[in-house]
Amino acid sequence: MALQISATNPEHPALLLELPWQLPLEQWPEEYLVPLPRGISRHVVRYARAGDEVIAVKELAERPALREYKLLRDLDRLAIPAVDALAVITGRTDAAGGALEPVLVTRHLGGSQPYRSMFETTLRPATMHRLMDALAVLLVRLHLAGFAWGDCSLSNTLFRRDAGAYAAYLVDAETGELHPRLSPGQRDYDL
Repeated sequence: MALQISATNPEHPALLLELPWQLPLEQWPEEYLVPLPRGISRHVVRYARAGDEVIAVKELAERPALREYKLLRDLDRLAIPAVDALAVITGRTDAAGGALEPVLVTRHLGGSQPYRSMFETTLRPATMHRLMDALAVLLVRLHLAGFAWGDCSLSNTLFRRDAGAYAAYLVDAETGELHPRLSPGQRDYDL
C-alpha cells in the first residue's frame, strides 16, 4: 500500500512529505523534532516542524485515527476549543516494506501547556482553581454540543492563558462520540 495523506488543506500534504514517514515516531531524528512538553499518552506522540507550522503527530491504528480526525473536524465546525486536525497518514512502511502504524497529525496549539508541565512548578491554589474552572467550561461546551468525551481528564486537555484566566482545549478525542443530545448518563460518565 502506498503512502496516503488525507488532509484538511491542499497545502499540508506537500509540507508533510518532507517528514520521515518510513520511520516509527520513536526513531525520528532530532532534526525533525520540536522540544515541547508532552502530557501522558498511551500512544507515541512527537512534535515536529512542517514548513512554518509545529505539528503534533500521534501513532495509532487506522480506524481510530480516521475516527478521531473526523471528530476533531466536527468539533472545529461546532466552534468547540480543540486542537486542529490536519491530516491522517496511512500506508506507512519502513525501509524493508514492513507496515508502520498510521498517524494523526494535528496543529500544535501555540502557547499551550499540558497540565503536567504546569504542575512541575509550585502552583498556587488559585491557579489550580482556574485550571479546574477552565476544564469545567470546556466540558459544559462539549456537552451542550452533544459531545460525550468518554475520557475526560487533565491528560487529554491543553491549557492556555487567556486574558488573565485559562482556557482549556480538548486534545484527545479518540474515545469521544458526537450525538444530537446527550443523556444524563453520558454527562455523568464524563463527570
